[in-house]
Amino acid sequence: MMRPGFLLKWLIALGLLVPLVPAGASVPVNPEVLRQRLATRLPDTTRLRLLTALCYRLHDEQPARALPYGEAAVALARTLPADEQAPGLLHSLLSLASCYANLSNGPETLNLLSEAQELARTQRDTDALVRTYTAQGSIYHERGDSTTAWRQYQRALQMYKRPGVTAHTRMKLLGNVGSLFFYRQRVSQALHYDSLALALARRQSDSTAESTYLSSLATYQMRLGRLPRVKRLLTQALAISRRQHAVRNQAEQLILFAMYYIQTDQPDRADAAVREALSIARQSGYLERVLDAYSILAAEAAEYDRYREAYEWNKRYVDLNDTLNNRQTMQTLAAAQVSYETQERARRLRQLTAQQAEQGWHNRLLGAAVAVLALGLLVAVYLHRNLRRSRAALAANNRALEKASKELRAVAVFKDKLYAIVAHDLRGPVTAFAGVTSLIDSYIAQNDQAGLARLPALVRQASDSLNHLLDNVLNWAVSQTGELECRPTPLLITDLFAECQALYQTTAAASWQHITMAAPPNLRLLADRNMTRTILRNLVGNALKFMPAGGHVHLEAAADPDDPRMVLLSCTDTGPGMSAATVSSLMSGPALPEPSPMPQSTGLGLGLALCRAFVHRHGGTLVIQSRPGAGTNVTVSLPVAR
Repeated sequence: MMRPGFLLKWLIALGLLVPLVPAGASVPVNPEVLRQRLATRLPDTTRLRLLTALCYRLHDEQPARALPYGEAAVALARTLPADEQAPGLLHSLLSLASCYANLSNGPETLNLLSEAQELARTQRDTDALVRTYTAQGSIYHERGDSTTAWRQYQRALQMYKRPGVTAHTRMKLLGNVGSLFFYRQRVSQALHYDSLALALARRQSDSTAESTYLSSLATYQMRLGRLPRVKRLLTQALAISRRQHAVRNQAEQLILFAMYYIQTDQPDRADAAVREALSIARQSGYLERVLDAYSILAAEAAEYDRYREAYEWNKRYVDLNDTLNNRQTMQTLAAAQVSYETQERARRLRQLTAQQAEQGWHNRLLGAAVAVLALGLLVAVYLHRNLRRSRAALAANNRALEKASKELRAVAVFKDKLYAIVAHDLRGPVTAFAGVTSLIDSYIAQNDQAGLARLPALVRQASDSLNHLLDNVLNWAVSQTGELECRPTPLLITDLFAECQALYQTTAAASWQHITMAAPPNLRLLADRNMTRTILRNLVGNALKFMPAGGHVHLEAAADPDDPRMVLLSCTDTGPGMSAATVSSLMSGPALPEPSPMPQSTGLGLGLALCRAFVHRHGGTLVIQSRPGAGTNVTVSLPVAR
C-alpha cells in the first residue's frame, strides 16, 4: 500500500515555528484599521504599539509586507527615552524576529532574538524570556540541529511554570518540544508533550490551538499505527476548523485525512479528501498545501497505473514548486533591501537626535525653573494624599475586621455542624450497646445460651461501627486542617483488597454476608496508602451497613479503558439501592453533610464525603450508580503506577 514519504517531513515541521505574540498590545487587529490610524498624528508610544501590532498581524501570511512595519517599530523604539524604550523595544524585536523566521532568514532572526533575550533578562520578563528560548529552539530545529534546539527548549522548560508566563507561551513551547521528539523518532514523548499542550488549550478555551494540537497528536498516532485514534483526533480537529472557517487548518487536516485513508486502504475517500483540500487551498492561496495535494494525487495515480494522470499532476507539482522557490528568494531579497534602508534611516535619525540633544539641554533648564515653582504644589498634594491614604487604611482595617468576624462565625457553624454529626452517628452504636445489656438480662433470665452466644457478634458489630465513625471523624478533622499530607507510593491492589476483606470478614459473617474481590495480580496504584485504605473501608463499610443479611459485596479493579493513566476501583453490593434523587444529593452535596432529621437514619454521608475529598486530592473521580431494589455500584478512579 502506498504511503507517501514526502508528507512525513511536512508533518514533522508542522508545529516548528512559534508565532511571537507582542504582549500588551490592546489595539485593533484589522490591518486596514491599523494603517489608517498610523496615518494620523499620534504619540510615539502609540505609534510604536500600532507598528508592532501591524507587523505581527501580517507576519504569518504576508511576512514581506510585515517586515517594513517591524523595522520601523524597532527603529522608533530605539529613539525613545530610556524609561519608555525597553518594553516597546522588546515587543518590536520579537515581532520583527517572527517576520525574518517566516522568511527563512535564520541568522537575522537569531540576532534579534539574542537582543530581545538580553532585554527580557534586564526587565525580568519571564514570559518574553521563555518565548525567545522557544523561538531559538525552533530556528535550530528547522536547520536540523536538534541538539542545540533541545538545549534551548530545556532552558525554556526550566522556566515555563514560573509566574508571569502566559498560557499561550506554554502551549507553543510544549507543542514545539513535541515536534522535536517526533523528529527524533521518540513518539511516546512527543505524544506526552502535545497532550499537555492540548489540555492547556482546552483549559484556556483556545479552539484554534486545540485544533492544531489535535492534528499533531493524529500525526504521532499515525506514526505509531494507531489508526482508530487517528480518525477520532482528526474528526475533532476538522470540526473545530470548520466551525471557525479556518480554511488553512482545514486544508492541512484534510491532507492528513487523505494519508489516513491511504493507510487504511480507502482510495475513494482518500481521493475525495485530497481534492477537497486542494480546492480549499487554492481558494485561500495556501500554495504549500496545493503542492502537497498535487504530490498525493500524482502518487495515487501512479499507484493505480494511471500514468498519464500522474504525469499531469507531477507537472503541476514541479511548476508550483519552482514558483514557491522563486517567491521565497524574492522575499529574502526584499527583506535584505528593507533591512539596509532601515539601517540607513536609523543612522540619519541618530544624527538628528544628536542635534536635538543641545536643544534639549536648554529645555531642561527651563523645566528646572518650572519644577521649582511646582514644588510648593507638590507638597500640598503630598499632604492631601497622605490624608486620603490614612482614611483608606482605616476603611481597609474595618473591612478586614468584618471579614475576620465572618470567618469566625463560619468556623463556629462548622464546629456545631460537626458536633451534631458526631452526636447523631454516635447514637446508633451507643444504642446498640444499650440494647446488648438489655439482651444480656433477658437471656440470663430465660437461660437462653444460644442467645448469649450471639451477643459477642453484636458487640463486635457495634464496636466496629463506633470505631469506623471515630476513624472517619478523625480523618475528616485532619484533612480540613491541612495536616493530612498526600504521599503517593506504588500500592499493589490485591494487597489492599485482601486487607479490607480481612478487616470486615467478621462483621460480614455475623450477618451471613459475603465479601469477594477480583483484581489483576500485578496492577498497582500510585496513591497515598492511608487515604486509599480509608476510601476502601468506607465503601465496604457503607455497603455492609445498609445491606440485608445474606447479601454480597464485590470489590473489583481494572485499568481505565478511556484513560491509560488511571485505574478503576469498584464496590458493588446487593443492597436495597438508592433513588436517582438520593444519588444526585450525595454527589452534589456540601463538603460536610447536613444532620438528618430522621431518627432511623444510620449515617450522614460523612464517610462518602471523606472518600470524595481523598479521591479528588489524587486527581480522580467518584461515580455512584444505583437503582431501588437493584443494589449500588460505587466506582473511583485513581492514578496507575507505571
